Amino acid sequence: MLSRVIRNRSLVILGFAESVSGLGSWITGLAVFSLIIFRGDGNVVQSSGILLASLLPMLLFSPVAGSLIDRFDRRRLMVASELLAGVTVAGLIFVQNIWLIYLLLALQSIFNTIMMPARQAVVPDLVERENLTSANAFLQQLAGLIKVAAPILAGALLALVNPHTAIIFDVISYALSAIILTRLPALPPHPKAPATDATAEPSLATSGDFKNLLRAAPHLRLIFLSTFLATAAIIGFDVLSAIFTRDILQGNEATFGLLIGLIGLGTVAGAAGLMLSKRKRNLWTDVVAGLLLLTVLAAAVAIGAWVGNPAVATAVMAAGCLLAGLGMGIMHVQIATLIQLLTPAALLGRAGGMFQSVAVAGQITGILLTPLLVPGWLSVAQFFGLATLALLALVVYIVATVRKSPPVTEPVAAASNAAQEPAADSALSPL
Repeated sequence: MLSRVIRNRSLVILGFAESVSGLGSWITGLAVFSLIIFRGDGNVVQSSGILLASLLPMLLFSPVAGSLIDRFDRRRLMVASELLAGVTVAGLIFVQNIWLIYLLLALQSIFNTIMMPARQAVVPDLVERENLTSANAFLQQLAGLIKVAAPILAGALLALVNPHTAIIFDVISYALSAIILTRLPALPPHPKAPATDATAEPSLATSGDFKNLLRAAPHLRLIFLSTFLATAAIIGFDVLSAIFTRDILQGNEATFGLLIGLIGLGTVAGAAGLMLSKRKRNLWTDVVAGLLLLTVLAAAVAIGAWVGNPAVATAVMAAGCLLAGLGMGIMHVQIATLIQLLTPAALLGRAGGMFQSVAVAGQITGILLTPLLVPGWLSVAQFFGLATLALLALVVYIVATVRKSPPVTEPVAAASNAAQEPAADSALSPL
C-alpha cells in the first residue's frame, strides 16, 4: 500500500508543489512577525491583526472556493491560485504600513483559499479508496517536514537579510509551485449522476445538495463541530506564542522557530506512523488520540507560564510542541480521510471548502477572545489551563457520540480501477 502511494506520480507532484509554496509562505509569515513583533513594539492586538487578516477572507471565501472546485478543472484553479497569490505577496516587499500589510495578507489569503479544498477533492481521484489514509499521511508528512525545516531556514534567512528581502523567496516559491502543478493531469469536476429511473428521486449522493448531505450524515457534522471547538480552544497559542516566547521564555526568532519546528517534527512522526501502519485502523479512535496529544500543548503553556523559569518553561514547551505535533499529524490525516469517505465525489470541493471555513471560524473566535481575556481577565497560565479542560471535555463528547455508532475503519481493498470511480458509493454509510 505504501509503495503504491509513493509511486503515484500525480500524488508526488501535488505534494511537491504544496511543499515548495509552503516553504515560501513560512518565510513570509515569520518575516511579517519579525517586522512587527520582534523588530518592533508589536502587542497582542497587532499579533491578532496579522492572523485575522489572513483568516477572515478564508472564512468568507472558502465556501465559494469549494463551489468553484466542484464546477471547474481543479488543476487550472490550483495553478491560477498560486500565481495570483505570488503576485499579491510581491506587494509586501515594498510596504511598511501595518494596514497595507493587513490588506496584502488578506488578498493572499483569498487566493490561497483554493488549495486545501482542491487537494481534498482530488486525492480520491488519484489513489484507490483503500489507500486514502496512506495518501493523506504522505501529504501530511511533507507538510510536517516543511514545518520542521521552514521555521529554521526562515530564522536563519532573517538573520542575514531584512524581512522585506526575505519575502522575495516566497514570490519565487509560488511561481515554482504553479509550474509544478501544470504537470498534473487534467482534473475535471465530477458530473452529477442522473437518477436511473425517470420517476425515482435523485439520491443524496448525486443531488449536489450539500445541506441535505449534512442533515443525513451526523458524523460529518461531528467532524465540523469538533474542528470548530478544538481550534477555538487551542488557537490562543498562535496569538500569544511570539509574545510568550519573547516575554516568558526570553527567546527570539530562533526560539520561536525551534518550537514551531518541533510541532512540525511531531506532525511528520504522526503521519509516518499512519502511513507505515499495517493494521486496520479505527479512524475515530485515531482522531481522539490525536486530540488528547494536542491537549498537551495547552497544558504545557499553562505549566510554563506558571513556573516562570525561562529554562524550565522552554523545556516544557519543547516537549509539549513535539507531542502536539504528533497529535496534529494523526488528526489531520484521519479527518481528511473521514471527509473523503463520507462525501460524494461531486460534493468534495464544497465539503473541503466548508471544512476550511469551519476551521477558520474556530480560529477567528479564539483570536478575538484571546486578547479580550489575556491579560486583562486571565493570566496566561489560567487561560491555557481552561483551554486544557475544554479540550478534555471535547474528547469526552466525541467518545460518547461515536460509541453510539459502529466503528469507522479504513476501506477494504477494492478493484485496481477504484481510483477512477466516484467516491460516493458508500459516502453515507454509518461510520
